[in-house]
Amino acid sequence: MDTAGASETGDGDGDASGDGDGDPATGDGDGDPTGDGDGDGDATGDGDGDGDATGDGDGDGDGDGDGDPLIDHRIELLELYAPRIYFPNNEPYLPSTVDFAFPHLERFEDGENRHWVRTLDGLDSPSDTLAFFAGDLDTAVTYAFWADKGGDVVDLVYWIYFPYNRGKEIVDTVWGNHVGDWEHVSVRLLGNVDDGFTPSQMYVSAHSFGGAYDWDGGEFERVDGTHPVVYEAWGSHGFWVQPGNHAYMSIGEEVFGVCVTLVCAELVDETSAGFAWDTWDSVVGFDFFEQVGLGGASWPVWMSDAFAEPGPGDPSVPGQGPIYRWGNPEDCSVLGIPIDITDLIGVCRLEDGPTGPISKGTWGPELQ
Repeated sequence: MDTAGASETGDGDGDASGDGDGDPATGDGDGDPTGDGDGDGDATGDGDGDGDATGDGDGDGDGDGDGDPLIDHRIELLELYAPRIYFPNNEPYLPSTVDFAFPHLERFEDGENRHWVRTLDGLDSPSDTLAFFAGDLDTAVTYAFWADKGGDVVDLVYWIYFPYNRGKEIVDTVWGNHVGDWEHVSVRLLGNVDDGFTPSQMYVSAHSFGGAYDWDGGEFERVDGTHPVVYEAWGSHGFWVQPGNHAYMSIGEEVFGVCVTLVCAELVDETSAGFAWDTWDSVVGFDFFEQVGLGGASWPVWMSDAFAEPGPGDPSVPGQGPIYRWGNPEDCSVLGIPIDITDLIGVCRLEDGPTGPISKGTWGPELQ
């Protein structure tokens, strides 16, 4: 495919001689001899704005002479392969930016000097909710990372932040809630800038696991041939490639078909094609290994594993430094009794907030 990063055609106004008076081949005054429409005309197509052959000025390469920067092929590809996410129509806990949630959170140190965040307003019970847990899809963004892993392998990793994860209701009790949630979709590309890139696989996350799918294996839908379609699970946000119900975990323990723990049940994600979010309209791009923002974005201060660092300002402000876990500590009490029943059924009513993108295995050689 064309990565569209070097130069473009257009309506420049100069020529190779540097006098800005037109194209010597046609006399139409619309560019230079290469036809690259580099903004105001030179022989290199770099949009240098001064009509000379050396390229030291202020054009942009897009042919309109307006001074915009060249389009970065990394941003183009991140947008080209960004997913469409279907939410159930009754989804109450939608994505947001991290900045939407930060005013409702405080940063604090755990017993190992790592900084977490937790809600400023306490939760009276493990199933309590706060208004900001609803998220704000209108202003939500897709945190999209270009991860060049070498050997002509590039993973495009799309992280979605949710202020809250609602667990599963079993026997009139909700299990597995947690404040903060990160889910992601990855698309693996093979190739390079010179030869072009070809998609080979797609990976979707669901809770603490996920699955990889061959790009042309026919197991998932695509929009316009490039945008994978995934389905978000009600409340808990796991991503799946097909709508419907997906059992993903058993809790409790049975002996000879008899439950010998407080609760025995299958945890099931419910997905449907309610309404779509086209994430390519909200991509904020980054290069993971270069640790830089793309297209004018800045590298997030929270994308660091120096979790003990307090940051330059007030260390209790979430946006001031790295974040190890993105939500309140676990609460495993049942019926107000402060006992930990995790060993009995495998899940608390309120789980620890999740670790963030920087802590995931996404950045290693395997597709995750």
